[in-house]
Amino acid sequence: MNATVEKSGNEVETLVLKAARGGGLPTGLAEDLAAAARYLDLDALTVCPCHGANPPAAQIPSALDHVVAGADAITVSGDHALITAYVAALKAQTGHAIVLEDGENGITIRAAADPQGPPPHPMGRRMLRKDLVAHLDDMAAKTLVPETESSRLGGAGAGLTDND
Repeated sequence: MNATVEKSGNEVETLVLKAARGGGLPTGLAEDLAAAARYLDLDALTVCPCHGANPPAAQIPSALDHVVAGADAITVSGDHALITAYVAALKAQTGHAIVLEDGENGITIRAAADPQGPPPHPMGRRMLRKDLVAHLDDMAAKTLVPETESSRLGGAGAGLTDND
């Protein structure tokens, strides 16, 4: 049995944002992933959405943008939980209704004629596996400046102004 740690919804969102930046996603895509994390069951992911040549965290928002802009249905691959979370975030932020259809080559995304039901509710406080939190922390740490004398001389850290 894997140990768990409790995190608030804001802690999850912030950790995912930092991890996504550490994983190499541009700021806008990292923010999209963090917004989707409000609705995402992180334990349901089978792969990290930030890795690979064309990571899911880059292709799913792009596909949603095209569908919202009036494009025909688009098929994407990735964890169903991740795609569903992006769709929930889109509906909560904009009210756009999206329909997902499972297929042989992935999940097809298309616009719905009218919104179906109320906006989704974020997951809020939840329990996360410690190994998942450690992975996210490791990725987030890639955004930090190494603690060296040359980095401090270059302006990193609080310096003498933070003396409490």
